[in-house]
Amino acid sequence: MAKKIVTTGNVGRGSEELFIELFCDVFGPEKSQYIFVQYLFADIYGDHRFIDFTLENEDAKIAIEVVGETYHNPNQVSRNKYYDDLLKQNSLVYKNWKIYRWVYSQLKNQPEKVKDEMLTFLGEFPEFILMDDYLPKQKGKGIELKEHQQDALNNLKIMRQEGESIALLYHATGERVIIVIGAVCVIKSRVSGTLDKYISCIA
Repeated sequence: MAKKIVTTGNVGRGSEELFIELFCDVFGPEKSQYIFVQYLFADIYGDHRFIDFTLENEDAKIAIEVVGETYHNPNQVSRNKYYDDLLKQNSLVYKNWKIYRWVYSQLKNQPEKVKDEMLTFLGEFPEFILMDDYLPKQKGKGIELKEHQQDALNNLKIMRQEGESIALLYHATGERVIIVIGAVCVIKSRVSGTLDKYISCIA
């Protein structure tokens, strides 16, 4: 049975850009490539949730939440929502995450203080590693292709190299036609548009 997604993550575009801007001010734009936006994890009940930003080094996985007071202040949200936020945080602690939280208004109105805190919490010269464990663990085995199947794959590769974006593959029996879009076999890194901007600045 598929796990329920409890929290889809509410980090806004403005919050995202402001956090990454402050992070780059402190550690340099080259470090932004290690930030993962909207990281998926399972809480202690197996329900799927998202962390606003994550980083990883050899010693720890780091969760960073930029919260809005409207949605997280215990005086302004329902009791159930507040309890749910606590469950999310406690689940992260239980799974050995380090958690740092800022309110959006802090990023906006006290940027120098937030940058000082980032430096204190993450270190002056942090060594991050790329997070690649968000992909599900895979099991499988090799499949031996028939000669005509290998020929089809080779032809598709040549077509992609020549800039072709669509092809028709005829089934060996002639009964089916499969449309293959050029996006097949192309993997795009999961980064936000904001991160794309900063990563493109890296020399």
